[in-house]
Amino acid sequence: MNLRQLETFVAVMKSGSISRAAQMLHLSQPAVSKSIAELEHALGFRLFVRTRGAALGVTPEAEAFSFEVERSFVGIEALKRAARDIRNMTSGNLRIAALPALGVSFLPSVIREFQNAHSGVLVQLQTRSSATVRQWIANQQFEIGLATRAREMPGIDMAPFMRCAGACVLPPGHRLAERDVITARDLDGEDFISLAAEDPTRRRVDRAFEAAGSEPRIVVETQYAMTICALVLQGVGVSILNPVTADDHVQHGLVVRPFEPRIEFEYMLFTPSLRPTSQVAQRFLEFMVAKRERMIEAGLVVALS
Repeated sequence: MNLRQLETFVAVMKSGSISRAAQMLHLSQPAVSKSIAELEHALGFRLFVRTRGAALGVTPEAEAFSFEVERSFVGIEALKRAARDIRNMTSGNLRIAALPALGVSFLPSVIREFQNAHSGVLVQLQTRSSATVRQWIANQQFEIGLATRAREMPGIDMAPFMRCAGACVLPPGHRLAERDVITARDLDGEDFISLAAEDPTRRRVDRAFEAAGSEPRIVVETQYAMTICALVLQGVGVSILNPVTADDHVQHGLVVRPFEPRIEFEYMLFTPSLRPTSQVAQRFLEFMVAKRERMIEAGLVVALS
């Protein structure tokens, strides 16, 4: 018994004759008759009574079997719809993990654009530290991860995704706000909000100040760029941040200026290496790349060499 035989059976039941079923299925009458005969043989009972000169008779067994077939066909149609939705990306799930710098400032607009095109896909976004993001990807729990660079880990594919030159962020009305460029020397003695000691960029910032003979006064250490922006806006101090996060706070009065010497912020794309990339994840990555390219054109990030 196969699906084609069942489809032929349903067509005969609905049409009431072999000839009309053949027309519905675009088959010859002998082909329909053969399919019914093979199905009857597989089932072990007759489905139709064929009498010369009389209409095709439906047996009680065929009536009972038809009910079960119709129920099964509902399930098959549901499977076909599910397959179609997956193929057309009108349904599905996508799990993304990102460090806050991009989970708050970059991904929301990407998700909005993606949802406008694929509203049936459920996007699950978790914002955690880079170490946690990398571990989740290594455990194959998420399809896309954005975090800082790290040594190679089993179960992970890693590639550069975004680079940007650090910017100096100042509160409104700060004495340095009128300058076009802020140097490390300019921040000597300034109250400074620093990235946490474990952040790799923190070490580069510290070395830049040391090389310039500049000694800002660290008043707060915190690991999240959005927290630094909030503290700067409250007048707690100044800081050096990635311009992607900083740009989101300009509308609230944050002053953002280029900083010298250049301090590069780098973010990596992590994907699980032990499972294939889904169509939905691949499509979302296309939206991420498109957003990044627009940011390159706007001067917020630099092109990957």
